[in-house]
Amino acid sequence: MRELDSTTHALAELLWDFHTRPAADAGTGNDLVLVLGSHDLRVAEHAARLFQDGAAPLLVFSGDRGRRTGGDGPAPRWPESEAATFARAARATAPIPRDAVLLETRATNTAENFHLARDLAATAAPRPRRAVVTAKPYMARRALATAAVHWPGPEWTFSCFGGGYRAYTTPEHSPAELVDFLVGDLQRLAVYARRGWSAPVDVPDRVWQAGERLCERGFTGHLVPGESLRPAPQEPGAGA
Repeated sequence: MRELDSTTHALAELLWDFHTRPAADAGTGNDLVLVLGSHDLRVAEHAARLFQDGAAPLLVFSGDRGRRTGGDGPAPRWPESEAATFARAARATAPIPRDAVLLETRATNTAENFHLARDLAATAAPRPRRAVVTAKPYMARRALATAAVHWPGPEWTFSCFGGGYRAYTTPEHSPAELVDFLVGDLQRLAVYARRGWSAPVDVPDRVWQAGERLCERGFTGHLVPGESLRPAPQEPGAGA
């Protein structure tokens, strides 16, 4: 089980392509960039490049410590919140004025990332018309679905660092863990929509089938406990 053979990579890449498809060029003229915290500092570096390229005049870093950054597992606990750590990493990548940065340090999930950041940014960007969210690449669909519920109003674009499925893994981000995350984020599209935490997302049947096959191969480390991978046929997001 959990064999990283050519079949596993083909199934995982199908999920990657589905999750990342909404990613787009952030362009310029946005009111803010929301940076979702995680254990992947490449997101912070990408946020710095967005600022440097003129995507928006304001960066909002959001996130307390999560499971990985809180020391729950083999990785050490981060000394600061994900938001503070990301801001530090971003400033190491490009010069960013302090008044162009807001830190939201309480969020522990994606829904909180959006609604706590929305409240924090209310004075600096009271009625944003266009906004960018950046996170790990495979979070594109889930991030935009969450924005639709927890920060409606702005026209959201998802932007992320490049490289694709094959280039994502590093010594800190193992291939097996990536496959776990791809399957887990697929499940969350249905589970979180059912709980009202995000908007429904239409998932093609071939994508659910790929997720099911990866579960059979043992890639279940990021699943929501007590929930099936795939919603019942009548549920939103069940696909066709």
